[in-house]
Amino acid sequence: MAKIDSIDIVEPASEKTCFHHWIIGDPDGPTSSGKCKLCGTQRDFMNYFEGSSWGSDISLDQLGKSTGATREASYVSVAPNITDDEEE
Repeated sequence: MAKIDSIDIVEPASEKTCFHHWIIGDPDGPTSSGKCKLCGTQRDFMNYFEGSSWGSDISLDQLGKSTGATREASYVSVAPNITDDEEE
C-alpha cells in the first residue's frame, strides 16, 4: 500500500462578518461618533470631504481668494427687477 500523507484542514474563523449599519451622531467638530446598529462596533467619521476648507483648516476668505470669488455683491442689476406683489 501507498503511504498517505496527512492533510491539515483549516476551518474558517467562526466570527461572522458584519455588514455595518452605521448610526452616526450629530456633528460635533471635525468628527462624529458612529455605532453599528447590528454589532455595536464604534467608529469616528469625518464631517468634511477631503479638500474642503475644514479639512485643510483655511478660512473662507482664503478659500474665496483661491477661486477668485469676492464677498462684494452687486444688487444694482437685480433691484430694478424686484416688484412688490401687493401693488397689483
